[in-house]
Amino acid sequence: MSSNTLALFTTVYPEGVEFLPDFFHSLAAQTDTQFDLWVGLDRIHETEVSKFFSGEYPVVCIERKPEESNIALRQRAVEQIIEQYQGILFVDSDDILAPTRVSVSRSLLDHYDVCGCAMKIIGEDGSDLHISFGIPPTTDISSLIHQFNIFGLSNTSYSTGILRTCLPFPDDCVLLDWFLATRAWLQGARMYFDPTELMLYRQWSLNTARVVPPFTPAQILLSTERVLHHYHCVLHDIPELSDSKRVLFEDAQSAVTIFYESIKKSPALFQEYLRRLNQLPPNHIWWVCVAHPELEDLWKN
Repeated sequence: MSSNTLALFTTVYPEGVEFLPDFFHSLAAQTDTQFDLWVGLDRIHETEVSKFFSGEYPVVCIERKPEESNIALRQRAVEQIIEQYQGILFVDSDDILAPTRVSVSRSLLDHYDVCGCAMKIIGEDGSDLHISFGIPPTTDISSLIHQFNIFGLSNTSYSTGILRTCLPFPDDCVLLDWFLATRAWLQGARMYFDPTELMLYRQWSLNTARVVPPFTPAQILLSTERVLHHYHCVLHDIPELSDSKRVLFEDAQSAVTIFYESIKKSPALFQEYLRRLNQLPPNHIWWVCVAHPELEDLWKN
């Protein structure tokens, strides 16, 4: 068994192979390499990935089974990790770590259960888009989490103690990162968001959650449907959800439902919403493009 107390977990898949050299180079460049890398192999064989391993850190690969969903693969990996480590860093393999991502995360996990970090947004080719993903340092995380998300599976670290309380994962939960952060928050997790950009977040065609405008009608419709499904998962798959918190999420679900019905009913309203959304400053966080609070006058009446 490894002597390292920290695991870094990522998933690799055929569509993102072109980004692996950047990702693994950033792992090798970490100021703190005292971690074990866990790699979820989603429809890809270990031989296609192992050529990128540097030998700087131990590697454990877990291959997705034929009958297994990508969520089940992640749960199986997490179940093994929480039995062996004190903390886990989640990182997307199409993104790039800043050199101190691991060291800062390790330090923060001494004081918090869930730690997120700001990210510099880059284009598909790695170019700097000069946009930052993050929130003002004075923002109350509790005021955000029922509507939007800042804790992704690329910029977040969890203590394995709090992560254990977030199992099991709903097998159809597309927005697993938001679900995990929500459930941890409901468990009373100590949560912190570091304003330092410790990740480079790549915007490309397969991003589950686009944050850089211009947004298209198809993107907004799909994003809205995903947010509504997230609320379904929260309201049906978190048994410890209290009545007072349930009302909070039911109200948020209701607002998004009204938005969804409004943009589907009125193409003119939808076009005006898109026009104004794309004129807003580009520093969006995940899912703020859905029923944007600054545009409520259009759809909330």
